[in-house]
Amino acid sequence: METQPPAAARSGRHRRNSGLGPRFTALWWGQAASMFGDQVAYLTIPLFVLQIADSNLDFAMTYALETIPTFLFGLGAGVMLDRVRLRPLMVMADLVRAAAFFVLAWVASDPNGNELILVFLVAFAVGSFSALFQNSMFALVPALVPSTGLARANARIAASQQATLVLGPLVAGILATAFHSASPGFVINGLTFLLSAVSLIWVGNVPKPTQPPEQGSYWEETLHGFRFLWGEPRLRASTLAAGVANFVVGFIEATFVVLATEVLGTTRESQIGVMLAVFGVGGLAGAAMAPRITRMLGLGRTMVVGLATFGLALWLVVRSTYGPAVLVVLFVATFGLSLVNVPLATIRQLYSPAAMMGRVISASRTVAWSTLPLGALIGATLADAGDYIGVALVAPIVIVVTALWLLVTPVWRDAFGPKSGRRIALDSEMVG
Repeated sequence: METQPPAAARSGRHRRNSGLGPRFTALWWGQAASMFGDQVAYLTIPLFVLQIADSNLDFAMTYALETIPTFLFGLGAGVMLDRVRLRPLMVMADLVRAAAFFVLAWVASDPNGNELILVFLVAFAVGSFSALFQNSMFALVPALVPSTGLARANARIAASQQATLVLGPLVAGILATAFHSASPGFVINGLTFLLSAVSLIWVGNVPKPTQPPEQGSYWEETLHGFRFLWGEPRLRASTLAAGVANFVVGFIEATFVVLATEVLGTTRESQIGVMLAVFGVGGLAGAAMAPRITRMLGLGRTMVVGLATFGLALWLVVRSTYGPAVLVVLFVATFGLSLVNVPLATIRQLYSPAAMMGRVISASRTVAWSTLPLGALIGATLADAGDYIGVALVAPIVIVVTALWLLVTPVWRDAFGPKSGRRIALDSEMVG
């Protein structure tokens, strides 16, 4: 799926940037900085909520409020992404998120017992602008790199996300221990969003997306994007599979402490930290290997293999107790999850018409992410009710069944995407 650049370009700056170009590199460093902040908050916010919460439901509500905006606003936001310049929109999202965490840092520095509502509000605001940023970023990538480099670009983004999953919680734990407060972690998070905004300025001007011949209302164009998603069999099947995987991921992430203590039998907080670090290392390895595996198997088959690997390994985790063996299986589980994420993002970009890139990607992410808060809330409710282990055993089996279903879909059969890696043209009949 890769092509060799012209001889004149095979030196200097182009080689150092692995053929993806300095503008993508600037975007990549910026999102890596903001993802580092996100992962600092991944542990800092729960530690802060732990000081002020009354039940597992408070943790689940925080998680759900951060993830549900992708479902609530994703479809309509896609229309906006196809109408405006993406880079200024992403800068605005970074600045708003930075301000939100600076406010939370100020409040956390002197808690008075009424912070939980503010945490809920910040979670919802940050989730809303994070959804806008992520959708914009994946819609912007095809304008910065050639189609044949999309898998590598998405793999690099996934790798940086997984690397920050290793470093972020570690830094958050050190900050919380050293300062006995969540405030420094929130400050770090705000600063990383400012760094992301600066990197986006370095990206430079990106042309406004090409518009389709006819424009309707926001509602009509939203429906066009969703109709195209649902009518394209590869996009439909991969999106539904991602929704199933995210339901389980939401369930696991929102109740990870319960999984570690009640199922795996951890006895120290440091053991939970080691497990989170292994999650990140496994995901980083999967993202690094994804382009090579994709070249051998194709996009669709890599996604199916990754989904099956994730489900089987997660089932083994739930059947285990804490120790070296479970850490190895955790590594394999997140390795498989990264093999899902990289081809999934690439399939969206390759099969979305350029004039509808924002709408189709937003629609796909909306459907896929809508199950995250659902899984989180159901997981927390079951944890409080004492039925956690039974559901934790069933959830991975659902993922494996989904992988088997993909074997009979075009995702498996049409493994390598459009010929020559070119994005498909707009089909006017399909979008109505």
